[in-house]
Amino acid sequence: MSVATALTDVLPSTAISGERVVGPWQRVGIEPEAVVHPESIEEVSAALRWAGESGVRIIVVGSGRHLPALWQEGRFVVLSTARLNGIEIYEPADLTLTARSGTSLADIDAELRSHSQWLPFDPPRLLDRTLGGFVATGQSGPLWMGYGELRNHVLGMTIVSGDGRLLKLGGRVMKNVAGFDLLKPIVGSHGRFGVVTSVSIRAFPVPAVERVLVLRADSVSELWKPARSIRMAPVMPVSSVLITPAKLLDAPAALIVRLHGAKPTVEADQRTLEHYAGVSFDLATSHGLLESIQNHAAEGKTRLIASALPTQIPEVVSALGQISHAGIAVDTYAGRARFSAGDVSLEELYALRKTVEALGGSLTVWAAEGAHETVLSTRKSDVVEALGSRLERVFDPKGVMWRQRL
Repeated sequence: MSVATALTDVLPSTAISGERVVGPWQRVGIEPEAVVHPESIEEVSAALRWAGESGVRIIVVGSGRHLPALWQEGRFVVLSTARLNGIEIYEPADLTLTARSGTSLADIDAELRSHSQWLPFDPPRLLDRTLGGFVATGQSGPLWMGYGELRNHVLGMTIVSGDGRLLKLGGRVMKNVAGFDLLKPIVGSHGRFGVVTSVSIRAFPVPAVERVLVLRADSVSELWKPARSIRMAPVMPVSSVLITPAKLLDAPAALIVRLHGAKPTVEADQRTLEHYAGVSFDLATSHGLLESIQNHAAEGKTRLIASALPTQIPEVVSALGQISHAGIAVDTYAGRARFSAGDVSLEELYALRKTVEALGGSLTVWAAEGAHETVLSTRKSDVVEALGSRLERVFDPKGVMWRQRL
């Protein structure tokens, strides 16, 4: 009996597609035995309980844009959240929104902006993602400096654990003391503990004024001193990003600094930053510059993120620059560099990881030829791995959820 046929015992036939279904999972070598499209929490729970009893593993897919390569052997079923969509509750006065996990962030953004609100996060291709996928990856982007990390603004969620239990974590308000805080380890867990079915998140007012400051340079090395001076200034921009190449700005490299606030405050902050950095910024005029920066170094056969202390990130970027690349984008406050390139050999990636780790940093490989056969990323600490394993035993005792290895 095929997996798709067996699933009809617990799910309606309209929620099941047989094997060889075309989808984004094929891009990373995943060939599921079936694809399920649950429309309710009950159907998600039924699918997970069935998987635990049948020895089949579950891969959760939202938009499918951020799936890593398959590294585990065994039988797989893809669970798509596409039909778990729609905004459930939106309270503009309270700056809170609850939506189902398959809701696109483009739809959420449109609804928020109709009330002069937004989600101040800027990882690559943000609006191509679903809410559940966004929470699963936990990527905030450089705007974390001004607004905080995503995990700090997820107020609550419903999740179906790997063994089919419905869990309601947190709430829909910013002040919530309901039990242990299990939200933070789930944000960024890549579906390791279960299927998130809805999320409550905090929104923010759109800033009164946004000013984008640009400093062009002939090389990345010329920008480290002003970037460091900006970090030491008594005012804090909402983000500071260094990119190379800066094609839209017609420069080999550029430092882009964003300021938000009332007009007098933004103008005063610009003067302060220029004084501390000893430079004069240009004001951005290029249409689409912010989107270009947000998506810089986010495409290519090889994609990775190198992290280190901000004081060490220049050496990390120097090592990245030794490899022929399409782009590098550096969050100068976080000490995090995003890198994209075409074909990069495994030997080059291993050498790069060795260099980054020698500087006290870590390397996370999101895509690379052969990455499904070889573990390339820096190993997480024993403490983090032990905590993750303990949570897995609680949320997913039968090991149903596909564990991403990054």
